[in-house]
Amino acid sequence: MEDPLFRITYEGGDADAHSLDMRLLGISLQGADKITSDGLIILCLQRPPKRGERPNIIVKVKEPLAGSYDIPGLLQDSFWTLSLGLPIAQHVIGEFLSEWWKAVIAKFSGRPDIAEKSLQALADMNRDHLTARNSSEERAHEERMAYIGLLRETLSMQQKSLEQFIAPVGRSSTSARITTGHSAAITVNSDEADTIRELASLTWSKLEELQLKTDGFRFHTSGLYIHNPEREGYLMAKVSDPQFEQSENSYTAAALRRAEIVVLARKGYRSGELVKIDIVDFIKEI
Repeated sequence: MEDPLFRITYEGGDADAHSLDMRLLGISLQGADKITSDGLIILCLQRPPKRGERPNIIVKVKEPLAGSYDIPGLLQDSFWTLSLGLPIAQHVIGEFLSEWWKAVIAKFSGRPDIAEKSLQALADMNRDHLTARNSSEERAHEERMAYIGLLRETLSMQQKSLEQFIAPVGRSSTSARITTGHSAAITVNSDEADTIRELASLTWSKLEELQLKTDGFRFHTSGLYIHNPEREGYLMAKVSDPQFEQSENSYTAAALRRAEIVVLARKGYRSGELVKIDIVDFIKEI
């Protein structure tokens, strides 16, 4: 059998009898697919995924192996034909995905230091395998910081997918782990799964008028960079207003000038801290 690029394993509970709740398994595989696919887009295309985008690389799983519920996964052969300048060896993809999964699990289980360490490792891989070697030191630093910014942005999109991946944990199995390439396995146990679910719960405010200072935008992800209105730092606000889909709109016009705007929006809090803003309507630019 061809060596798998990755392996997803569920252990304990139903998995010990080589079975799993079908609904929870389906949800879990959807989450694993999204996390893996988004990582591959960052690796191969050097940018965050667009809304609903799938990579040219197709992730496939084969029949479970005997023992615990153990599913090997492969990439279809077309990944060798991607326009990357140089072919990416499978061991490089496996190493990249391993750090990417570490970052995702660490970020949403309350371990930001470990997540940041993995992002730095991913930036090192990008430098070593994909970028030109003749850049000046200053230019190389700029490229690295820009790449880490792309990683952070894409990482922030993975919460729902991780919740899906851990769906069977604590319900039909006691742990789930993913192994990519020849890297060490990354495991989520029942306690960690409970922490991820708890941290994922948000308390939303009622819709209200908010005055926000813009600092740029990501059109393809419906994201508007803003200054956090309640503390130092920045947030990527989600814009649900349909006008944001238009090539010319009030949000992007204001963001290009880093202007302040008044919008109708709601705030999302986790443990009393503002972590999300959902904008539904544009009122005016100040």
